Order: sequence, then structure tokens, then C-alpha cells
Amino acid sequence: MIRTRDALLLGCILCCNTGVRAASVDQYAYAWPVQTQGSGSAWQVELNPEVYAAVVNADLRDVAVVNADGETVPAALYRPLAAAAVVHDDLLTLPTFTVPAPVRAASGQVPSDAIRLQIERGSDGKLRRVDADLGASAAPTTADARHDLLVDASTLRVPLAALRIDWQAGHGDITAQFAIDASDDLQQWRALQSRATVIHLTQSGNVLERHEIGLNGARAAYLRVHRLDDGAELPGMTVQARTVASSTSAQSARQWLKAASDGADTKRLDTSLPPGDGQRPIAWRYHLPAPLSIEAIRLELADDNSLARVLVLSRVHPGEDAAAWARRANLVAFRLRQGDDVTSNDEAFATPAARAQDWRVEAATPLDHPPVLSVAFTPDRFVFLAEGTGPYRLVAGSAKARRGDYPIDAAIASLRASQGRDWQPALATLGARATLQGDSALTAPAVEKKFDWKTWLLWAVLVGSAALIGGLALSLLKSRGEGRGTRGE
Repeated sequence: MIRTRDALLLGCILCCNTGVRAASVDQYAYAWPVQTQGSGSAWQVELNPEVYAAVVNADLRDVAVVNADGETVPAALYRPLAAAAVVHDDLLTLPTFTVPAPVRAASGQVPSDAIRLQIERGSDGKLRRVDADLGASAAPTTADARHDLLVDASTLRVPLAALRIDWQAGHGDITAQFAIDASDDLQQWRALQSRATVIHLTQSGNVLERHEIGLNGARAAYLRVHRLDDGAELPGMTVQARTVASSTSAQSARQWLKAASDGADTKRLDTSLPPGDGQRPIAWRYHLPAPLSIEAIRLELADDNSLARVLVLSRVHPGEDAAAWARRANLVAFRLRQGDDVTSNDEAFATPAARAQDWRVEAATPLDHPPVLSVAFTPDRFVFLAEGTGPYRLVAGSAKARRGDYPIDAAIASLRASQGRDWQPALATLGARATLQGDSALTAPAVEKKFDWKTWLLWAVLVGSAALIGGLALSLLKSRGEGRGTRGE
């Protein structure tokens, strides 16, 4: 319930900004219905690539929200409180416990009586202590026998994207294979990954690294990490989990988007790589549906047992200027196949830069087929006040209209003070796009040339003055000529 003070504050905000609502809905290219559930005084909505594709201004000033009467309502870019501290699709450190490794059957499954666990849980449900005994079907262990890692993911309520396995650096080349099992009760186990490889190899000055094991959005309370090969121990091995979650009112989820391929280039722009022969493709072009602020890059080579050092570049505006391209990542991409197992490079962090739509992948050696380029971004959010009657629409794309500046922060702070410090505007969603003025709204109209009477008057005065001076000069010359004729007579 909104208190009287809050209602007065919101009313003042609305009244103080009526002067900036001159922009008509007809000045925008497209509109999306804002789908809300229930009632509220403020809502937040997340932009999608379709909205970005319509935006003319990089600062998103041609994005607004209108009510059922077509009037713009107070709206501004919004960053949820939790976004600064917690980011979805990020690595999480979870509690781990060491347990004896059971002997697996030929099928790769662990016998049901292979291991017996004695578990102590806290009041919050987390594991505090795990003691393991090998069952009758398990082989006896020795002092230097390998152990599994038991990962407690019981506090997570979101799917698992991957596990990341790290170890202390400086121990040379390492290749290790793991199996990942999952359980919800520590009794019944199911296989998530029967065999996955992590590597750290140095070859010709290039470093090949793979630390993540994909889990494809699996849900499980507990994970068991089992070493399959007989290679050297991984010193200081740690395990982290990468999660996948949907956006909530408290935080935005990172989204992955596959870039569209625009074909090959036989020349490259970055001079740090050797030049090609002008015939074989050494660069590949891509584009996104809209200029986006990219945080991470995933590059997948198309051919098995291939390896290439690559640079990933992007630019803000199309053009021929090579200096317009910014380097976003420098990595070694690889795709190694052994039987049915395929090992490829991890995703790479993207160097921060302006929103970009055009992308390039340039390789030190020719690539016969285009790699698959995927990029990750966190969508911007807008918050708006529920002024007037709904339904509300988000409008975007205009060469003329600009959203006004509203003191939204003050309104949200007031609402949070009355609703509780953890209160967030409810998250709405966007419906199907509708066309308003279409692409014609994205082009600025031609500037009309007005009649400049001052300039014409000035020219008229100058021309008249010149004519007057010319007339006086002719009259003077004529009078002198007549005077000379009289004296001659």
C-alpha cells in the first residue's frame, strides 16, 4: 500500500515532468505491449534484441513507455540492487568434501552398495560433515588411492550450466578426464557426464586450456567428481559451479546470442597477425541483430582436430576505416576429437567496449570453414511509473523523439522506504512487436529551407548601392566629356 507521502511525491514527479511529454507515439517506429500481472505503482521491463535493433541512439534515449492514452509516462534506465553484488551465469564456490572413489562397473555405473555415507547436516540443510565407507563390492583402498570430490549444491535453486575445475599453475602440461554424477539424496546416482576432458597444454608458444565441463542445465542437490585417467594429480584442485537462471526482479540473467555469418575475407585488419596469401580465407565476418554491449565470447571451430590462434574484433559503426575496429579477445581456439569425445576451448572474456553490431574473427592460419561465434550480454532494464491507465506499451526507434529526464530514483527510493528495503518493482515482459511508423521513423526528415529575408535584403542593398555608385560614376564621366567638348569649340 502506498502511503500519502509517497503518493504526493509521485504526483509531484508526474506534474513536474508534463512539459517533457511532447513526443507523440507516431514519432516512434515500433511498439511492444508491456505484459504485467496484478497491480503496482512501478514496473521494470527488460529489453530484448528486437528493441535494440530499432534504437537509433546508443544512449537509448529513443526508448519510452506510454499508457493506454498514448501519453508517455515517467521512465528511466534501471539497475536492480542485487545486480551489483550477484550476477547470474557466474561461477560459484560450493562446499566440497573428499570421499573414497568407488570402483565402477564395466558399464561405467557405480554399484548401489559401493559407498555408504554418514552425513551431518546443519539447520540450513547444508552438509557439515561427510564420512564414507566402501561397500562390499568396492575394492580396498591404499594410502595413495585417488578420492572423489563431493560437491554440495543443495542450496542452489537454479539449473547448472557447467563445473569448472582449476588447479595450481606452474606444473607443466596437464590432461585429465572426469566423470560427473548427480544425486538428490546421496543414495541414487545418475550420470551427467560419462567422460569429459580438461587440459592445459603449451604448444609452439600457444596455450590450450579447457577447464569447464558442461552440465546442460541439469538440476541436482549433490555432484560427484570422479577422476577417470591415471595421470598426475592436479595440485590444489578446486571445483566451482556455473549456473543458468532466468531473469528475476532482483537481477538480470546473462543471455547468449549466436552471431550471423557474413562470409569470409582474404585480408585481415589486425597487423599483429601474419598477412595471408590473398586467396585463402583468414578472416570471417559476422553481425548481430542490433548493437549490443558484449561481456563474453564463445568461439567454436567447425573442423575436428583443428587449432588456431584468433583475434575477435568489433566496431560500432559501419565504414571502411580499419581503425574503427576494436580488439575484443585474443585466444587459442581448438577442437580435438578422440572417439566420441570432443574437447574445445572455454568461453573468453570480452574486453569492454561500446555497443557493437559488426564482428570479425581473424586467424593466424587459414580456416576452411567459418567458426561459430556466440556472444553474451546482459540486457538493459527500464523502470516506469504506472501513470494513467494500462495497458502500457514500450515504444522505440525514433530520429526525432527523445525521452525526458525523470527523477525516477527519488520515486523508487520513496517506494522502497514504505515497502521495505528489499522491495523491487515487479518484472514485466514484452509481447509481440507492433509497427507504428516503421523504418520511416528512424530517418531524420530533410531540413526545410526557410526564406532568409535578411540575406536577400542585404544583397538587395548591396546590389542597389553598387548600381547607385555605378550610375554616379557614369554621370561624372559624361559630364567631364561634355566639358572637354565645350572647351574645344
